[in-house]
Amino acid sequence: MTRILAMTSPARGLLYPIVETALTLRARGHDVHVVTIGDEVPRLRELGLGASPLPGDLEHATPGDQHAGRRSVRALTDRLIARAEDEFRHLSGLIRSHQPDLVMADISVTGAHLAAEASGVPWAIWSPTYLPLPTDGPPPGLGLRVRDGRIWRARDAALGALARGVWDRTFLTPLNDLRARHGLPPVAHTEDIVRAAPLVLSLCGPPLQRPSPSWPSSVVTVGPSLWGPPADPDPRITALTGPVAMVTLSTEAQQDAVLAHTALAALADGDLHTVVTTGAHDPAGFVGHPRATIARLLPHDQLLDHADVVVTHGGLGITQKALARGVPLVVVPFGRDQRDVAVRVEASGVGVRLVPRSLTAQTLRDAVEQARTLHPRVREVARRMNADGSARRAADAVEQLSAARGRRVA
Repeated sequence: MTRILAMTSPARGLLYPIVETALTLRARGHDVHVVTIGDEVPRLRELGLGASPLPGDLEHATPGDQHAGRRSVRALTDRLIARAEDEFRHLSGLIRSHQPDLVMADISVTGAHLAAEASGVPWAIWSPTYLPLPTDGPPPGLGLRVRDGRIWRARDAALGALARGVWDRTFLTPLNDLRARHGLPPVAHTEDIVRAAPLVLSLCGPPLQRPSPSWPSSVVTVGPSLWGPPADPDPRITALTGPVAMVTLSTEAQQDAVLAHTALAALADGDLHTVVTTGAHDPAGFVGHPRATIARLLPHDQLLDHADVVVTHGGLGITQKALARGVPLVVVPFGRDQRDVAVRVEASGVGVRLVPRSLTAQTLRDAVEQARTLHPRVREVARRMNADGSARRAADAVEQLSAARGRRVA
């Protein structure tokens, strides 16, 4: 039995993708303890996992780029660094008390990465989003359209180097200051903290991310996780008849409420029943109509059984779930990795990209109708995604890391 300690950011979009892997490891006889959002701790315990809440200062330390005008790299990196010392301290204490054989952390808990590295315990990073490593296509974060050809490859290489420089200018000095305080050597680039991990689980894959031969061998592309919280059949969903337009907003605060307002207006008179999950927004702030259902959260897996199209902000979780179920998308990105999701959905022919400044009832209505013609292509992509084995592949990689450590100790 291996004792595994995992720590997440205060975001369900980073917790949920690793839950199925944790359950798979538990089923194989390993002891898994997850430190995460307080509201999710009872659910994880019911599933048979060990779980404890993040302390309050980390529970509320969400990224600083959610407000209009604060979507810069600086806004994000400032918050990541601001909470890193607390992450380091908390995980270091848990390592001392739990004595794990292996530590795991999601891609955005920088302080946890440093604590795991400093502990000498084998450790792994999981990422349900784009890895901050050079790629063979457009660098993530810029929302560049995917293009083939020599000129476009040169563009991608040049802009990739530029993006790397921007990250290094904003993040590298405070990162190395933090590393020095805890006795760790400096790194040359911000991405090197990912390279330092003995194992990196990429819970993303084609068509949204192309693995690169330039990545280190520690990166294992396991594909997307389709796990969602178990739930009894929801009567609001079972009562649905006819095709559904599933509209999702982010569960993390950002300026995406306009997407739901526009969708409710655009689809009021068509053949689709509009189901909106408002995420971080209060459902009371939206005006429905007779063919609309509005709720903060509904079981997405159940909704996808009815969905003819998904209209979304472009979170990778819902995007990959929709594609794995053969449902085309309309993606209206508002920030973070969503612009990259949107251009890759468009380039893969599995959905329609619509930028927020062009969002009106008419443009959204047209995008939905266009997306509904793409079912054959999306079903073809779903067959190639092979998402069902993601947790098994991730658990295999974790066990291999643990076994390799055991052989070295022996």
